[in-house]
Amino acid sequence: MSVITDAIKVARKYYNKNTYYHAMRVVAFVVNDNSIPKEKLEKCVALAIMHDLQEDTKFDYFNDPDIQSYDSYIKKCLELLTRDKEKVSYEDYLINIKSNFNSYPEAYWVKMADMKDHLSETETLTDELKEKYLNALPCLL
Repeated sequence: MSVITDAIKVARKYYNKNTYYHAMRVVAFVVNDNSIPKEKLEKCVALAIMHDLQEDTKFDYFNDPDIQSYDSYIKKCLELLTRDKEKVSYEDYLINIKSNFNSYPEAYWVKMADMKDHLSETETLTDELKEKYLNALPCLL
């Protein structure tokens, strides 16, 4: 079973409808990002699908029975994409993703796609969220 198939299974299991649609929009941004090398695309798509699982649900990568293709690299990327909101500021979280770009570029590309999606969803983009994302973008650039 592929890492993307596993990602879809757990996303359907844990996400609510809105979060699932958000993840699929992040996938679309990833697939349309020409800076992502083709050989990295499969993991990027899987990460785009799963990027909010650890932070927003009870998902546990290595202990979920729906994950058949365990991958420690994917796990590390998911850890980078997961922020402990009580301990880590949003800016420090993004700086950590950027500083790990050479080792885990997929986490960076997925986070950029995630931010693009949040900024493009004008119906749910409050002034507070817009300010948060626009102020944080320089941390990744």
